[in-house]
Amino acid sequence: MINKIIKTFREKERILVMFSGGVDSTLLAKIAYDALGERALAITVDSPIVPRSEIADAMDMAKIIGIQHMLIRINELDNEEFKKNPANRCYICRKIRDYIIGSWAHNAGFQVIADGMNFSDLGDYRPGLKAADEDGVWHPFIEFIIPKDDIRAFSKDLGLPSWDKPSTVCLCSRFPYGFEIEREMVTRVDKAEFFLKDLGFKEVRVRCLPYDAAVIEVDNIDLAFRSRDQVISKLKELGFLFITLDLEGFASGKMNRAIKKSGTREQ
Repeated sequence: MINKIIKTFREKERILVMFSGGVDSTLLAKIAYDALGERALAITVDSPIVPRSEIADAMDMAKIIGIQHMLIRINELDNEEFKKNPANRCYICRKIRDYIIGSWAHNAGFQVIADGMNFSDLGDYRPGLKAADEDGVWHPFIEFIIPKDDIRAFSKDLGLPSWDKPSTVCLCSRFPYGFEIEREMVTRVDKAEFFLKDLGFKEVRVRCLPYDAAVIEVDNIDLAFRSRDQVISKLKELGFLFITLDLEGFASGKMNRAIKKSGTREQ
């Protein structure tokens, strides 16, 4: 299957890969580089809503692959509609990014923009996918019906260190829809999650709720209880007034449950 994708890539003149450094886009960048060499470029969005650690990971992954790599600065929080955090927030975000990256790509001579959306993404609420489709972004892993598990397996076979990396999404996913997002709050969440990962948690979400409340989701609840005093002290230092532990543990996409329950999906 990978050889089929490489063959398809070779039919393109130049390809720009939207590159977060996660498992999906890393495999895509590897395939693009193997197929096109210097005619492939990985571009990473440097934004306040992207964890600082993810920017560093993307830079490291690009070096490992060997692909040309650049950062492009985008601040979605400058958009007032985005800041309101509606249910179609990801649609708005993707439209902003596609416009800026698409304009740059056109001026630089890239006719094809590809991203790492995979076949498994079709089973969740993905308004960003609708925006990308509207903007003509190519999704090779959807076209070739490749789910997340296969992407991890292919990445492991190729020796990519990202193969078992936990899924990551932008920091805005930590806020309930309709709760207006400010940069200071996003930065606070980023610092809190970095601290928790430094304690030894692999999968972490710090959900930010009204009244400066933090709801912590981690993959190891026993460790969370053992680290209780450290966690409370640090998160209060960061500005949280209430710190709670989600006994269900880590689960990606929890904020989408409210959307699915209500049946309200914008865009």
